[in-house]
Amino acid sequence: MNKASILSLLLITFSSWLYGQESQLNFRSQLLCVDNNEVCVIGDINRDGLDDIVAGRLWYAAPDFIPRPLRPLPLHPPEYARNNGEHLWDVNGDGWVDLITSGYEEPRIFWYENPGLDHLQKGLEWKEHLWVKTDITRSEIGLFEDLDGDGQPEYILNSWHDPNPFYFWSFQEKKITPNRVGPRNGHGVGIGDINGDGKMDILFDEGWYQQGSTWVWHRDWELKDSSCPMLVQDLNQDGRNDIIFGRAHDYGLYWMEQLQPVGDSTTWKLHQIDKSWSQAHAMTWADLDGDGQGELITGKRVWGHLGKDPGANEPAVIYRYLWDQQHQTFHRQEINSGEASTGLFIRVADLNQDQKMDLIMAGRKGTYILWQQ
Repeated sequence: MNKASILSLLLITFSSWLYGQESQLNFRSQLLCVDNNEVCVIGDINRDGLDDIVAGRLWYAAPDFIPRPLRPLPLHPPEYARNNGEHLWDVNGDGWVDLITSGYEEPRIFWYENPGLDHLQKGLEWKEHLWVKTDITRSEIGLFEDLDGDGQPEYILNSWHDPNPFYFWSFQEKKITPNRVGPRNGHGVGIGDINGDGKMDILFDEGWYQQGSTWVWHRDWELKDSSCPMLVQDLNQDGRNDIIFGRAHDYGLYWMEQLQPVGDSTTWKLHQIDKSWSQAHAMTWADLDGDGQGELITGKRVWGHLGKDPGANEPAVIYRYLWDQQHQTFHRQEINSGEASTGLFIRVADLNQDQKMDLIMAGRKGTYILWQQ
């Protein structure tokens, strides 16, 4: 760690201590499995009213979360699990949620059919189906979100290879439609209303695509190796949405304040949140303490580039950052250190129904539940 990072760490630690220890939360870690998978999702797989966990080749039934087989998961050489998107959706309309998934160098999106209660109890693997041929390799992450507000999610494929076009696929009445957003892609993706017109726009590292009758590319920033996702929140409550992002393969966690637009261009002011740790690849916004205010949840993706990133061998950390509206800054609190690491997604749910939100993540350190105490 360099001198600037050490100074940043000391300032953040002291600032967070001053902000008040009464807001500190405690978490207990539970390791479910260690493998190469870095993706997870939560949902009621067996229709018993409880949230289960899916993570790569296995699923874990609540409340005991013992591993059960779901599918084979080959490696993309040398060490990446061929998996960068896991989302639950009842694809065939039979009342049981299925798994939709994509992979790094896989130019196809698959869905795995939930076999129903009898086969789930017997531990049988799910049947694989080809959902769509994308013809796009070098993808970074697959998101599944409702872009157009019709209640049906779309599959949004982000690619780290800039020349790849940006696409998403809509799924309605068993018909899959490809939608070309724009000519460029790039590491990092986010969904949110940038210009305040009530429509969801798409962010990536070279600007944002404005949703309309056609998608319009605004090259209003260049943010190399941005996180997945980039978060869209009106932090300072000025009526304009701001952006939170991390350097996925370097040091640095930031927020960009949206200023008054100039013509057709948005304008931004960059603020540093934390530069004391590296590889803030995944993040989410959630209310962990139940005070009605969201918090930034993020942490280190261990060995995102197989040890080649700055700070790759430093300890795994998971943090939450509380927004201080009065001082327009974030205050950091540690959730876990030395155990869990992030992969591509951080999931939040009250797994044991104790009115406290828990965290679920899969990374190179393993698939973990972080139980809020």
